[in-house]
Amino acid sequence: MTQWLSKRAFKAAAAVAGAGMLAAVSACGGSSSDDGTIVIGYSAGLSGGAAEYGVNVQNGLKMAIDEVNEKGVEIDGKKYTVKLESLDDQYQPGTTGTNVQRLVEKEGASVVFVPHAGGIKAAQELNSGRTEFLIGAYSSDPAILDSGNELTVMIPPSFDSYVDPFIAKVKKKDGAKLGLMATASEFGQEWTKTAVEKWEAAGGEVLAKNNIDYGTVSDFAGPVAKTLAGKPDVILVGGPSQPTALLIEEAREQGYKGAFMIIDQAKFEELEEFTDPKNLNNSVGIMPLPLFEGTDQFIADYKEKYSSDKPVNADIALNYQALPIFIEAMKIAGTTDDPKAIRKAMPEAVKAVKGVFFVPDSITEKGHLQADGLQAAYRNAQGEYEPFAIEQPKE
Repeated sequence: MTQWLSKRAFKAAAAVAGAGMLAAVSACGGSSSDDGTIVIGYSAGLSGGAAEYGVNVQNGLKMAIDEVNEKGVEIDGKKYTVKLESLDDQYQPGTTGTNVQRLVEKEGASVVFVPHAGGIKAAQELNSGRTEFLIGAYSSDPAILDSGNELTVMIPPSFDSYVDPFIAKVKKKDGAKLGLMATASEFGQEWTKTAVEKWEAAGGEVLAKNNIDYGTVSDFAGPVAKTLAGKPDVILVGGPSQPTALLIEEAREQGYKGAFMIIDQAKFEELEEFTDPKNLNNSVGIMPLPLFEGTDQFIADYKEKYSSDKPVNADIALNYQALPIFIEAMKIAGTTDDPKAIRKAMPEAVKAVKGVFFVPDSITEKGHLQADGLQAAYRNAQGEYEPFAIEQPKE
């Protein structure tokens, strides 16, 4: 998803969370003198094809909670411990809805984070009815903001920010052909729809849509061959990083020499782990976290403390940055269980947290966290990343 990581350094602590059909994770801190507990809910794919992605987001939330608890949380004169309760939805929006109801009504969560567009939209159907709660929406689908849901806070920049600049980097001639092989999730379908509209507006030709379920398909040979039969100049790909890398590898093995436009769910630093990095040359996507100024120490601390050799990416960092804003808004509002009051306090919370945690600069009226310094990257034929600036619309 996207980055605000160009100007400030992080402090870091992280946790590696397990996965299963039902995964409960508690971030503990504080002392026996604590008077209460703030439950932060989380529903995501923690098993199956999207598990790596779901766990990365979970880790970002938990490491922020660890730091918040270490510092101490006091709201309206009362001490609290923040706890993360996580449920596996296997990336299925219907299950997300069930999970969210349980997290809110049984576990007492007033804030629930969801990292996939379909699940967020399912939660939006629930949070303004008999039960009110805030949604921490980790998806770049602009429809999340367009819904007008006043209790939704969108964390990453909208993918609308990326599509035109991505096209400008890889579309080299009039009438260039775009192949479509993004993930078949709701998010992937929305990305595809926008890419098609803007590619055609730029004078390009769009081939047949061959989107596939990245979570269940393991043999990409057939779909790739079908797409290459149309002789694309550029292929739109992306979903969870591992299957994305395997699809790209298959296309290269079948002789594809063209460019890839990679949707923001997949991360270059992870793609490099799952295929020969040379396969990624002539591709555009979001900029790898290590290329952003101020992230070296954050990454080093994370890996040392948790003995992790996996890439540390934006899914971890962006959620790490967002969580403290919700807690600070509770402090300002003087409540842990009034979602409307907490949301109203968030513009002030964004400014109050600055300098304590690495956070965005502002929140729009629609509920979109934003900051200056957004960048993406083109990986050239020599395997070098060429960063370029991305403009964000101010909703």
